[in-house]
Amino acid sequence: MEDILLLIVITYGVSLGFGFLLQKYLRIPWMFASLFFGLILSTLNLFTSTIESDLFNLLQTFGMYFLLFIIGFSLDFKKMARLKNYVFLGTITIIGFEGFFGSLLLYFVFPAEVSHSYLVALVTALSFATVGEAVLLPILNEFGVIKTTFGQLTLGIGTLDDIIEVLMLAVVAMLPAFLPVTQTQSFPDPFSILLGLGCLLLLTFAMIKLGGKIKRILEENHPPPYVPSLLTLLIFFSFAALGGYVFESLATVGAIFGGIVLRGLLPKERLRENEKNVEFLGYIFLSPLFFLSVGASVSVTSLLIYPSMIVLIWAVAKGSKLFSSAFPQIAWK
Repeated sequence: MEDILLLIVITYGVSLGFGFLLQKYLRIPWMFASLFFGLILSTLNLFTSTIESDLFNLLQTFGMYFLLFIIGFSLDFKKMARLKNYVFLGTITIIGFEGFFGSLLLYFVFPAEVSHSYLVALVTALSFATVGEAVLLPILNEFGVIKTTFGQLTLGIGTLDDIIEVLMLAVVAMLPAFLPVTQTQSFPDPFSILLGLGCLLLLTFAMIKLGGKIKRILEENHPPPYVPSLLTLLIFFSFAALGGYVFESLATVGAIFGGIVLRGLLPKERLRENEKNVEFLGYIFLSPLFFLSVGASVSVTSLLIYPSMIVLIWAVAKGSKLFSSAFPQIAWK
């Protein structure tokens, strides 16, 4: 416990000092300072056992969930309704091209790792061809574009591809039935994953429908200030727990859905005040611990030993995104 408290103190200090310099002079979100700090700790092999402890893992997981919760809370339903076709097309195009080119990379460069099966390579590539929206969110916030059409489109694509990622995990869980010779670890029941995702979707739609009534109750009764804050925590933990109870990756989707539901429940006059509370928990309190964990999980030694491999993977991912971005314009012409 003492080591975790010390690490938290140092992380907040680095985020305060180095983060200020990053944001002021380089326009890099301040919380990325803890990511760079995590890289340094990984290189020097410091605080390794502390970062790998169950308690710290719980804190950084809450940080990731709360960033996803902010994404759901930041989505504008009206803009999403107008952008739904673009969100769907953008998500399918990006995941499709990244999955295809990534599968070729895995199949021809790392054949042993995918058991010399293109199907395994394709499903694996599709599972990883998703947007890192938890990392992307602070960047959008730094440039003040979250509520713009571009920001909403980006967050919408990130939300949809999280759902697709869960669907891909269900497909991965069914692979042993089609490839009995493949060495696989035990997976949860794919039908439980699909059922859990369906229940989260139904609950979200039901809560949105009831949101008007709950909103009127809050407006008419003028509850004390603690009510919206406790309601925020109740919804966040409820949706994350419901998803995580079935499968860990469903907790991420549940956190996003929880943010969507909360936005539909709060009266307009309490919305901005609660935005500050949510952003404090997600950005200030928990995100430095999440980014620290991300940085500490990176092996700098491996990056230095296999630079060509890193460049190749980066080129495939970057090229796929650029091609998928230009493809709709080419197709429409």
